[in-house]
Amino acid sequence: MRALPLLALVLTACAPAPAPAAPTTVPPDPITVCTNQLAYWAGEQLRGAPDVGFDYQHMGLTAAQADALRSLVGRARAQGPSLPADWVPEQARAACAEIAAQPSRTGDPWG
Repeated sequence: MRALPLLALVLTACAPAPAPAAPTTVPPDPITVCTNQLAYWAGEQLRGAPDVGFDYQHMGLTAAQADALRSLVGRARAQGPSLPADWVPEQARAACAEIAAQPSRTGDPWG
């Protein structure tokens, strides 16, 4: 009778492992992605990083995001050294929410 529990143990150990659960991927929130991009590039410009000649497309920005970045950096520079640490991300998020609320363009980009 000892062989029966041992046989059950061996069969259980040799059974195929259950298939791993499929990973669940949640697409990133577009406002968060935009906020991170604007905050990063604003930080680069405000710290005086060397200009490597990137245009907005090289930065991965849309034209609306590039306009928001220019405005954000200009307003940040106007505040000078008293700029609170959370100001840039907050302003970037507000700009991105405004961009996301605009109707998307469809059709001929030249028209």
